Amino acid sequence: MQLTNHAENRLPEPAILVFPATHPDGQQYFEIAQEHDDRIVAASSTWDAELSCQMGELLILPYVDEPSFPARFLELVRTRNINRIYSPVAAVYSWLDRFISENKLPIRLVGSSPIKRELVRFDRLMSKVTRSRRFIDECAGGTCDLSDIEIAAVFRMASHIYGESNEHKIAAMMAIFCSAPTGDVIEIGSLVGKSAAVLALLAKRYQTGNVLAIDPWQASAATQHDSPYTVRVGLVAEWDYEMLPQDFAINTLPVGLGSFNYLRQESVTGCALFQKTLSVTNSTFGRVDYQGKIAVMHIDGNHDYAQVKRDCELWLPMMVKGGWLILDDYVWIHGDGPRRVGDTLLEQHARDIERAFVCGKALFIKFN
Repeated sequence: MQLTNHAENRLPEPAILVFPATHPDGQQYFEIAQEHDDRIVAASSTWDAELSCQMGELLILPYVDEPSFPARFLELVRTRNINRIYSPVAAVYSWLDRFISENKLPIRLVGSSPIKRELVRFDRLMSKVTRSRRFIDECAGGTCDLSDIEIAAVFRMASHIYGESNEHKIAAMMAIFCSAPTGDVIEIGSLVGKSAAVLALLAKRYQTGNVLAIDPWQASAATQHDSPYTVRVGLVAEWDYEMLPQDFAINTLPVGLGSFNYLRQESVTGCALFQKTLSVTNSTFGRVDYQGKIAVMHIDGNHDYAQVKRDCELWLPMMVKGGWLILDDYVWIHGDGPRRVGDTLLEQHARDIERAFVCGKALFIKFN
């Protein structure tokens, strides 16, 4: 008895078609699906040699409005066993949705149409603004005069920048600028600029003053000796320390140009340079001058107790009356340096503190 080999006629495992895969959202979905070990088929109506190499294969389909598209599409669905499609282009999504429905094809479009996704994204953002409004007013100690559009803009901008400042902390940052005096806005520890961009936008909105970010972007300075191994060594070793200042500049340039700059220095040397020159110049942001009087101070550098204590000792004497200190990670599971320093400030300067609250793991203090 002779057995027949049917392996060549066996269909491949079901696959997701990404079309057009050349669209930025298509590329992003392709990468995420690969991480999930999904079987992906990438197709486009335009050729991209570089993308073809990255994806391993890029098939070409006609444009959906061309007469040859239905037959070519159905052939691809049959030979590659397509059961789902991700389409990031509204016109293509609409055509496929109608064609699949009319022909009762056993194919599912992943997610809603790009237009509906944007409508939902906007509605969610504005709902977040509505939920945050009372909270922002409470943090402001009254009524914050930022419009809904302004609050939404801050949230959306921050959401596109990597960082650990959560939405509660960002909401509180919006709130304190309502009552901040005029003066410099200083940040110690910026990573890739999430909180720095928020500070830059708010300082410009309220005409508070120019913003200066200080970060050495060095592994030795980022090593937090008081913290567990994962934070002390593991996370530190993952970063590319020459990429960080470039990523930071990309994220902050759109909102900071003209009123924002940075020093690639540790806090001690950065403070000495700041006090000596009251000016910072570089090729990215040009020249920015400062007053030497601090209105808002965000300390988010090395969280070792000695480092946080030194940052406060160096910079807080320059705070003006009514100025705000944001001491990040006052509530932090990896160490107690910020909390110990913060508690000392609250105790020793109680008579000079107008308001203080904890929000988004950070301690906010308004000095009298």
